[in-house]
Amino acid sequence: MSGGEQKPERYYVGVDVGTGSVRAALVDQSGVLLAFADQPIKNWEPQFNHHEQSSEDIWAACCVVTKKVVQGIDLNQIRGLGFDATCSLVVLDKQFHPLPVNQEGLSAPWCVSGHIQQRKAGTTVSGK
Repeated sequence: MSGGEQKPERYYVGVDVGTGSVRAALVDQSGVLLAFADQPIKNWEPQFNHHEQSSEDIWAACCVVTKKVVQGIDLNQIRGLGFDATCSLVVLDKQFHPLPVNQEGLSAPWCVSGHIQQRKAGTTVSGK
């Protein structure tokens, strides 16, 4: 590169799914935090000490926070995406349809189901 040219920016996105919210951060190639967003997620306690979440709610929150942190940058300059969802389980059937994981075996809107189904249906972070 000649003296006046600048290297294109390189960005990295980190997404963390926690117990009560999903968080995302955008950093540059030096590790400088450029943007941060968080979005609450719903929790249900149908009986004492038994907690359930909706993977559809979690996926929607992932999309919201990721869109917020990448707003205003060239998406072609994103070089990596890290995703963390510790202690998470998504159960799907052979057709990639969500299966319930609650004790009753009932399909309910709050059962942790599959964000893969959402992805398959065309819901993406970029909206494409």
